[in-house]
Amino acid sequence: MSKLNVKISKKSCIIYGMLLMVMCVSLLAFYFFMVRPASFEEISYQPNYPQDASAKEAQLQNNQVWIQTIKGSRNEITSFDIMFGAGKSANVSVEFSEKKSGQLMGSWTLEVPGADESHYQHFTFETPVSDAMGKEYEIKVQGEGTSAQAQCLLYTEKDFYGSGSLTVGSEKLDGDLFFRLNATSGFMRKLFMGFAAWAILGGVVLALLVICRKCRMENLFLVLGLTWGMFFVVFFPPNTAPDENAHIATAYSNADRIMGRDVEDEQGRVYVRASDINIPVMTDVSRNTFNMVYEKWQEPVNDQVVPYIRGRLGTPIVAHLPQTIGVVLGWLTGQGAMQTLYLGKLMGLLCYLFCVYWAIRFIPWGKMTLMLVALFPMSLELAGSFSYDSLVNALCFLFIGYTMHLIYKKEVVTWKDIFFLAAIAGIMAPCKIAYIFVCGICFLIPKKKFRNRRYYTGCGIIMASGIVFLMIERMSFLYNNLVATGESAGAVEGAVGFSLHDIISQPLNSLKMVFNTYFEQGEYYLGTIVGQSLGWFQVNISWVVIAGLLLVLFMTTFSSAQENECMSVKERVVVIILSLIMIGGTVMGMWLNFTPDFCTYIAGVQGRYFLPFLPILVLAVKNKTIYIRKKMDYGLAAAVFALEFMAALDVWRYIIK
Repeated sequence: MSKLNVKISKKSCIIYGMLLMVMCVSLLAFYFFMVRPASFEEISYQPNYPQDASAKEAQLQNNQVWIQTIKGSRNEITSFDIMFGAGKSANVSVEFSEKKSGQLMGSWTLEVPGADESHYQHFTFETPVSDAMGKEYEIKVQGEGTSAQAQCLLYTEKDFYGSGSLTVGSEKLDGDLFFRLNATSGFMRKLFMGFAAWAILGGVVLALLVICRKCRMENLFLVLGLTWGMFFVVFFPPNTAPDENAHIATAYSNADRIMGRDVEDEQGRVYVRASDINIPVMTDVSRNTFNMVYEKWQEPVNDQVVPYIRGRLGTPIVAHLPQTIGVVLGWLTGQGAMQTLYLGKLMGLLCYLFCVYWAIRFIPWGKMTLMLVALFPMSLELAGSFSYDSLVNALCFLFIGYTMHLIYKKEVVTWKDIFFLAAIAGIMAPCKIAYIFVCGICFLIPKKKFRNRRYYTGCGIIMASGIVFLMIERMSFLYNNLVATGESAGAVEGAVGFSLHDIISQPLNSLKMVFNTYFEQGEYYLGTIVGQSLGWFQVNISWVVIAGLLLVLFMTTFSSAQENECMSVKERVVVIILSLIMIGGTVMGMWLNFTPDFCTYIAGVQGRYFLPFLPILVLAVKNKTIYIRKKMDYGLAAAVFALEFMAALDVWRYIIK
């Protein structure tokens, strides 16, 4: 027997050694052919002016000196741009110097060509300005022999750039030049090297666990979840997840309550630190976004309290509790805005991993199915964000895992079990109304496991907990959607939406919309439930990866040597009915809230809304007809790691494009 084990161990070592080698070669090739060339390309970064910032024009006059002071937000500056207005050509001289020492870094005398509209003029240093982070510099612009029709300099109406000032002669203006500094993104090489080292470490740990073949499934999940969850935390900066700015505002609001501060102003905007208000809404996962992250990482803390750009969501405080804890820790330890936001994302991920770890440990069978759904790119992106989906998904998985533990393994259901499930239901239901039906699987627990005939009492407490907290937290929401006549649709400003009366009174039109939704959006739902479109749906993962993950999910529906259990017919029917109700409830919510009356399909529905109950639905179709004799969990775990690695490279491909 020992010889057999040694043989298997050697074979596994060879296989996983080759896989790790392929992984390393792929990383090297990706670095030299994509990351390294892109790192030498210039990227522009400019002050965080509002998009609607008004511009003023100023005529360039002979010998009149314009001085714009700036602060370096990068270690190296390779060039800069200044915006000129429309007009005829103008002769100008430009100097760039360090303010404190007066050292001249570059000077240019040139004719700015005429133009019909405003445009940037480019100025390149012969030798890049190094060690520029935090240093103050001056940009001097002087007109030489300019005419009255020559081009103008453009500057902002207000002083949005707090790190510098603009003067003309001896007069200080309330505004700043429209300028941008340019630098190569050499730090992207460091980021990629950090990613490569982390991915290889995760691969090595997984390979060792698989080779030993003595690792529990929940421990494999931790390795995979930490490896790729941290990837999504780091490489999907704050505000790059859907509607994340609303969730950030809510976490800030909760943190204000915990810290004993004022929560909102008269307009309902959440109070935050002045340094937090300058966080840009970064909706794109790109090199420019990481430039902004790098810049904001260096900004000092300003504890002055100011209103944020928006108000909080109407969710219970516990829905964003992990992220709120991260924000509070950031504030208490004096961290900057960006560090605080990343702490919130990290706490969300850790809470998610903790809950899912115990969910996989509790569930008696279907561990691989639950683990795979929890490791979908979409699941991990949400887990490492400020969205309450991070906690909701985790709690749904935990509820499923523990309930199945009670159904198939535990002999006696105690009050502790009942109140544990009731607590989960009470937190989960107010966040997403449709998910209360996940709690319905508690009725599948055999009556004989309840002492003193308290089956209906126990299940009733679990369901009542979700319903009561739902009614308390979301009464106004329920009234507006079930009673009111729908005056607007959130998806389109000013549009008229659907009411429940509209849907019921026009059955043929409603049925047509349901069919249109299925045929027009079906592929989109399938892709977004796995993670085909990440971020604000602009980061596309290859369909090879999506198909691979769906194939692995399909494989988990087969019986195997280590798992040969399935649901009964009654249990399958109940689970499928509950799943259909949850799907219908989710679609109905989007129909009433986000679908304009001119739309031919139900708008706003995303595949991620179906993640919480996907594991139990997949387990409902698990069969004994197809049986795989060999133990396949470890192989499937390795396949998931490889597919997640490919997804990560797709993300990197988008970042450096």
